[in-house]
This record gives sequence, C-alpha cells and structure tokens, in this order.
Amino acid sequence: MAKKEIPVSFFDAYEVPRYGKMILLQPSGTLLPAGYKKFANDIYNFEYRKDDICLFTYPKSGTTWTAEIIWAMTHINEMQRALTENLNNRYFFIDNDFFHDLNEDEYMERLKAKKPDAKQEDGPILQLTALETERRYIWSHLPFDLQNPDVLDKCKVVYVLRHPKDNMFSRYQHFSKVVDVSLPIIFETFMSDHTAYGNYWHHVGEAWKRRDHPNLHIMYYEDMKEDIMAELKKLNEFLGTKLNAEQLKKVAEHTSFENMKANPSMVLDIEGFKGSFFYKGQVGASKGQLPPEFDARMDAWIKENAAKIDPAFKYAS
Repeated sequence: MAKKEIPVSFFDAYEVPRYGKMILLQPSGTLLPAGYKKFANDIYNFEYRKDDICLFTYPKSGTTWTAEIIWAMTHINEMQRALTENLNNRYFFIDNDFFHDLNEDEYMERLKAKKPDAKQEDGPILQLTALETERRYIWSHLPFDLQNPDVLDKCKVVYVLRHPKDNMFSRYQHFSKVVDVSLPIIFETFMSDHTAYGNYWHHVGEAWKRRDHPNLHIMYYEDMKEDIMAELKKLNEFLGTKLNAEQLKKVAEHTSFENMKANPSMVLDIEGFKGSFFYKGQVGASKGQLPPEFDARMDAWIKENAAKIDPAFKYAS
C-alpha cells in the first residue's frame, strides 16, 4: 500500500533550550523539534494493530498517571512489575525519536538484538514498536491530525484533558527541572502557542471532534481526581478488562499519587531531569501562582477558545 503524505507544511522556527531548532507545522500551529520532519510520514503511516492501546495527550495532562492506570488494569495479576520495570520499557513513547528525552542507548541495544543492521537515525523506538510481537502500549503527545488517520478504526485510544491553567503551571514545574526558565516565560509561550506541541486548543479540539468514535475514550484529569473509582469503572468498560470492584480498588491504590511518587520506575526516566517528577498532583495547583493580570488574561482566553470547540465543552464556563 502506498504511503500517505502528511497534509502539513513545515516552516523553520527558532531555537529553544534543550530541543534546539524547532519547526512550525501549518495549518495546525504545532511546534516540534526539527527532527520530527524526518519521521512525520512514518508516524502518519504507522501500522496500528487491533490489540494496541494508545495514550494520546497534550503534555502535562495527567499522562503518566493514566499510563500506569491502563497498564495496571491490563496486568492486574502482575502489577508489582511496575516497581522494578520502568515505564520506559512498558510503553513505546514514539515521540522520543525526535524529542530525545529518553536515553536511546538501551533502546538501540534492544533493537540490535532483534534487528542487527538497524540504524539509530531511523528511529529506534519506531522500529522497536513495529517489531514488537506482544501487545503494544503506545504513548504520544502528537495531536490526532499528525497520527495515522486510521488509528481509531484499528485500535483503542485513551485521551486525557486537563484544565489549561493547571496544564500550563505543570509545564512550568516540569521544564524548570530541566532548563532555566521562569513562570512568566512559560505563561507567555503557552498563551502564544510558542511551546512544544503548540496550540493547546488545536490539540484538544482534534480529539473532541472525534469524541463519538467507539474506539476513543476521553477522560478529564479533574474527574479522575474527584472520583477515581467512577473513572476506573468507565475505563474498565472501554478497555474490556472486566475487573471487579476489588481489583479496581487495587488499581486505584497502585496508582495513587503517593505510591507513584515513591516509585521512580512508574514514571518516564527523562535525561537531565532534576528532582521529583511530581509536584502536588492537585486540581487547581496553579491557584495563587499567577499575578492577577495573568489570571484574568488566561480566564478570558480559556472562555473564548473553549466555547469555539463546543459551548458544552467542560472548560467553556
């Protein structure tokens, strides 16, 4: 079958700390490291399988928490593996071939064992994902319009949303541990889409317009924090894991904020990351962190853009 050409245009942008040269994709306004261009069509044509489980999110939306939940629900009798087997090895983070957040040496070692003539420049994680014979857990922060258009017809996808104000503050907490950056800079780049993965509203809008597809399950971080058992029951039905109430309770305990914070193997092992991966894990963590004029600007920005997606969208009011 002939490869599909990804329907975007690439424009050189600017350099940023850690990731270097960036490119802007139009019409989406997605900002990515320049290395993405090499892999764009391979990702757009990636062959998904019926038993794949994908986790697609805008960064800092509760991705790590949800990833561990999904893995625990589908490994209910071997959850203890998560205490020694890093999340890096249980999920395929396909964006790493152009973001390079994870150390690629061990991925190349695993890849060479399966394909001795493999080349690192061809993307070790994409190659490993394609070669995997067991069920695959695939993680990506790319929006739906940069994924294979057939993905929802092939496999199940979970998408998580988080209030943009908390999302922005969580990005600040994250990036301040890998580069020298201030909250006002993160605020301005987030509001102007000059941040990794670009426009928040484009990303969530691409998921929202697919919300009625039976293979897409949308979750809200706020709902998960308010009543995790209710959200686990919905996810249980979507994934077809058929767990009982006691098993779901074990999943909730396994993936509690305290347990995940205490076990570094339950998060991605990001190179150069200093300190704890977790901050507070609370809804409203950004409250009181922004100057009043920033708060007001962001409130108006959220109300306007959320209403454009759908007047009934959770963050529109």
